[in-house]
Amino acid sequence: MYKQRFIQKKEVSRILNISSSTVSRWSKTIDNFPKPFLLGPNKVVWDLVEIENYINERKQIRGFLGHKPERKQCQ
Repeated sequence: MYKQRFIQKKEVSRILNISSSTVSRWSKTIDNFPKPFLLGPNKVVWDLVEIENYINERKQIRGFLGHKPERKQCQ
């Protein structure tokens, strides 16, 4: 049987190496970022598997988005 693991915002921020306020902002503004849910009256959590899946999805997009940085030629 699969055991679910729920984590708080502080742990999400540690895993992603971002601030807690960024976790909140991403949850509100990024469509595919995992959304938190109320586990109890005062307990907001994220599903760890959803966070890991988000990371794996992002890893599929590699390189620079937009323009490549230009290399300066040595003279």
